[in-house]
Amino acid sequence: MLNSQDFVHPEDEAARRNMEAVPGFSTAVKTFLKIGMEQYFYGVNMASKIRLSENQLPELYAKLPPVCGKMGIDEPEFYLEMNPAPNAYTFGDTKIFLTITSGLVEYLDDNELNAVIAHECGHILCRHVLYHTMANMLKSSADMFGLLGAFTTPVQLALLYWSRKSELSADRAAAIVTGSAQAVVETMIRLAGGPPKITGKVNIEEYAAQADAYDALQEKTWDKVLQTYAVAFLDHPFSAVRTREILRWCKTEQFTRLIANINMQESGLACPHCLKFIEKEWKFCKYCGEKL
Repeated sequence: MLNSQDFVHPEDEAARRNMEAVPGFSTAVKTFLKIGMEQYFYGVNMASKIRLSENQLPELYAKLPPVCGKMGIDEPEFYLEMNPAPNAYTFGDTKIFLTITSGLVEYLDDNELNAVIAHECGHILCRHVLYHTMANMLKSSADMFGLLGAFTTPVQLALLYWSRKSELSADRAAAIVTGSAQAVVETMIRLAGGPPKITGKVNIEEYAAQADAYDALQEKTWDKVLQTYAVAFLDHPFSAVRTREILRWCKTEQFTRLIANINMQESGLACPHCLKFIEKEWKFCKYCGEKL
């Protein structure tokens, strides 16, 4: 079982605190919930997508339960959308649903698709989903009911800035579940350049270095202003930046320790509560006192 506090990206946490401090943000959240936007998105998804289950495309559905079990989260409803663009998203609050597109399934191999599903489940574990749903509403419709009024622009910009940072935490969750950065990075490369027959031999380190070159473009004030504007209304960071971030993090002691703890839990040699080493014959953990 994962704890999001063990891996959440610090920029995600900082952006969330700043977002929640934006004047009008709490009003926007209350309005969003009051007018029933969760039910709106849920109803559209239910009526227009295919809900996956043990009885509906079971081979595709079977990718979800192991990820949820490893993360220790309840299974969201799982949908397939006919859309040639490779994409996945998770919306809701009380009724959370995860949707993948037909383009994503066709584009990625099994390991990459597993990484995407783990990434989306990472959003659930990190409690990102309500704010992501709000960000999508504001990004796609600019407050189609006009109920947020003058609050829309600052709230939208704060949500989108946080959304970009939240993706870094979800990438970490995917790397933990899949055991390395490999599938996460390969997914970034596919989405940036095309399917494996085109991008199968991409030099990963060279691609990650593009993020450094991108940073160097912003050394002058005006160039930084231009690039800030370029991303202001995006809800995801650029793929090269995400690739560099996850490669760096997967070389840290934090990542190594998390993988070791998961391996111990799965082998039955770690307490699921405090994660300390245990003996197989113990009935209770001698460190935290919890029943094993």
